Amino acid sequence: MALGAAEPDLLPLDKYAQAGLSLVTPSSAARALANGAPHIERVDRLVQTIAAQYGMRSDMVDEIVTRVDGWLEANRAKAA
Repeated sequence: MALGAAEPDLLPLDKYAQAGLSLVTPSSAARALANGAPHIERVDRLVQTIAAQYGMRSDMVDEIVTRVDGWLEANRAKAA
């Protein structure tokens, strides 16, 4: 809501959680990292940056950013 969402546009978290249970394959970003990609599109970092602009942060998002950073650093080192 702090970012401009209207109440009628919001979906209950349980709908997202239920949809997540049906996922059986890794995301395209995860597959790219596992296949050695040195660069990927970073939605995690985008979310972290926008949240910071509004004085928000999330330990979970920070952990994801740290993990993806680690994968990318390792992949870049292998490619060098």
